[in-house]
Amino acid sequence: MTTPNPGQPDPWPGSPQYSSEPPQQPGPYPQYPTPPGQYPMPPAAPERRPVPADVTTAFQLWFAVIALGVVYLVAALMFVHSDRATFVDQLMDELAKQQPGLEVSRSEVDQLLTLGLVGTGVVLALVLGGLTVLFAFKMRKGRNWARMVLTMAGVFTVFSAIPTVFGAGAATGTAALVMGGAGILQAVVAVGAIVLMHRKESNAYFLNLPAGPAR
Repeated sequence: MTTPNPGQPDPWPGSPQYSSEPPQQPGPYPQYPTPPGQYPMPPAAPERRPVPADVTTAFQLWFAVIALGVVYLVAALMFVHSDRATFVDQLMDELAKQQPGLEVSRSEVDQLLTLGLVGTGVVLALVLGGLTVLFAFKMRKGRNWARMVLTMAGVFTVFSAIPTVFGAGAATGTAALVMGGAGILQAVVAVGAIVLMHRKESNAYFLNLPAGPAR
């Protein structure tokens, strides 16, 4: 019930009187300063250590290993394709033994062999090259397991090139010479990358050891 105007009698005597003015809103709550140190700050992110120069050089050498591997693979496919007549004869003999009633012309077998060589080369280049690139990037980021994988791959490359160095099973022709040269160079570059990945500064980087005094 509202308050009657001044000078007018109260039509409801004894009843509570209410003001016609709108109620006032309470003022803003007081702001209290937060005591310093009451809420602990989150720990700062660890500072990223710089990549040693030896690791960067090893990273670049692994790309050279990939490029030489592609050259070796192309030369090997060319070598097989240059002597495809022998492989076609072998395939036709195998087909005749396994499926005597199957009639396949020599040209069809030749095309099948060519497609198989191209497909094999593309798959090997993509798979092996892609994995090596992935491991190289992980190695540069300081992943020790990637360094170990690349080390084992490099050792395998070196042992694969040993017969070529000593002339075991040497073949003639341009493709064979390219294969031998690419294989030897690939092994040499892989050895260089392995050595750089296992030097003192590199070990400290991969094992997260404290940096030594500047020299």
